[in-house]
Amino acid sequence: MAGLQQTNSEKILLSWVRQSTRNYPQVNVINFTSSWSDGLAFNALLHCHRPDLFDWNTVASQQSPIQRLDHAFNIARKHLGIEKLLDPE
Repeated sequence: MAGLQQTNSEKILLSWVRQSTRNYPQVNVINFTSSWSDGLAFNALLHCHRPDLFDWNTVASQQSPIQRLDHAFNIARKHLGIEKLLDPE
Protein backbone atom coordinates (compact mmCIF):
# COMPACT_ATOMS: atom_id res chain seq x y z
CA MET A 1 0.00 0.00 0.00
CA ALA A 2 2.86 2.40 0.80
CA GLY A 3 4.26 1.82 -2.69
CA LEU A 4 0.92 2.75 -4.27
CA GLN A 5 0.67 5.91 -2.19
CA GLN A 6 4.16 6.98 -3.21
CA THR A 7 3.40 6.29 -6.87
CA ASN A 8 0.24 8.42 -6.73
CA SER A 9 2.11 11.21 -4.94
CA GLU A 10 4.84 11.11 -7.56
CA LYS A 11 2.28 11.28 -10.36
CA ILE A 12 0.61 14.28 -8.76
CA LEU A 13 3.93 16.05 -8.26
CA LEU A 14 5.04 15.26 -11.81
CA SER A 15 1.74 16.62 -13.13
CA TRP A 16 2.20 19.83 -11.12
CA VAL A 17 5.75 20.27 -12.46
CA ARG A 18 4.57 19.72 -16.05
CA GLN A 19 1.77 22.23 -15.57
CA SER A 20 4.15 24.76 -14.01
CA THR A 21 6.75 24.46 -16.79
CA ARG A 22 4.42 24.13 -19.80
CA ASN A 23 5.26 27.65 -21.04
CA TYR A 24 8.96 26.79 -21.33
CA PRO A 25 9.40 24.99 -24.68
CA GLN A 26 12.95 23.84 -23.86
CA VAL A 27 11.66 21.96 -20.81
CA ASN A 28 10.11 18.49 -21.07
CA VAL A 29 9.70 16.84 -17.69
CA ILE A 30 8.80 13.17 -18.11
CA ASN A 31 10.40 11.73 -14.97
CA PHE A 32 12.29 12.60 -11.80
CA THR A 33 15.71 11.56 -13.09
CA SER A 34 16.94 12.46 -16.57
CA SER A 35 14.45 15.31 -17.08
CA TRP A 36 16.31 17.38 -14.51
CA SER A 37 19.92 16.76 -15.55
CA ASP A 38 20.34 19.81 -17.81
CA GLY A 39 19.15 22.27 -15.14
CA LEU A 40 16.38 23.71 -17.30
CA ALA A 41 13.51 22.15 -15.33
CA PHE A 42 14.82 23.46 -11.99
CA ASN A 43 15.24 26.95 -13.41
CA ALA A 44 11.86 26.90 -15.18
CA LEU A 45 10.12 25.84 -11.99
CA LEU A 46 11.75 28.72 -10.12
CA HIS A 47 11.11 31.20 -12.92
CA CYS A 48 7.42 30.34 -13.36
CA HIS A 49 6.78 31.19 -9.70
CA ARG A 50 9.32 34.02 -9.30
CA PRO A 51 10.12 35.53 -12.72
CA ASP A 52 11.53 38.59 -11.00
CA LEU A 53 14.59 36.67 -9.77
CA PHE A 54 16.39 36.13 -13.09
CA ASP A 55 16.18 36.39 -16.87
CA TRP A 56 15.02 33.04 -18.25
CA ASN A 57 16.50 33.52 -21.74
CA THR A 58 19.97 34.18 -20.37
CA VAL A 59 19.94 31.06 -18.24
CA ALA A 60 18.35 28.84 -20.90
CA SER A 61 20.56 29.81 -23.80
CA GLN A 62 23.98 30.74 -22.50
CA GLN A 63 24.94 28.36 -19.71
CA SER A 64 26.12 24.76 -19.50
CA PRO A 65 24.02 22.19 -17.62
CA ILE A 66 26.25 22.42 -14.54
CA GLN A 67 26.06 26.22 -14.57
CA ARG A 68 22.27 26.07 -14.91
CA LEU A 69 22.01 23.63 -11.99
CA ASP A 70 24.31 25.81 -9.86
CA HIS A 71 22.22 28.84 -10.81
CA ALA A 72 18.94 27.20 -9.79
CA PHE A 73 20.30 25.87 -6.50
CA ASN A 74 21.88 29.22 -5.60
CA ILE A 75 18.71 31.17 -6.44
CA ALA A 76 16.62 28.74 -4.38
CA ARG A 77 18.98 29.08 -1.40
CA LYS A 78 19.43 32.84 -1.57
CA HIS A 79 15.87 33.94 -2.32
CA LEU A 80 13.65 31.11 -1.15
CA GLY A 81 15.55 29.65 1.79
CA ILE A 82 15.79 26.19 0.18
CA GLU A 83 19.06 24.53 1.10
CA LYS A 84 21.24 23.02 -1.60
CA LEU A 85 20.85 19.25 -1.17
CA LEU A 86 22.23 18.14 -4.53
CA ASP A 87 25.64 18.61 -6.11
CA PRO A 88 25.40 19.54 -9.80
CA GLU A 89 28.32 17.30 -10.68
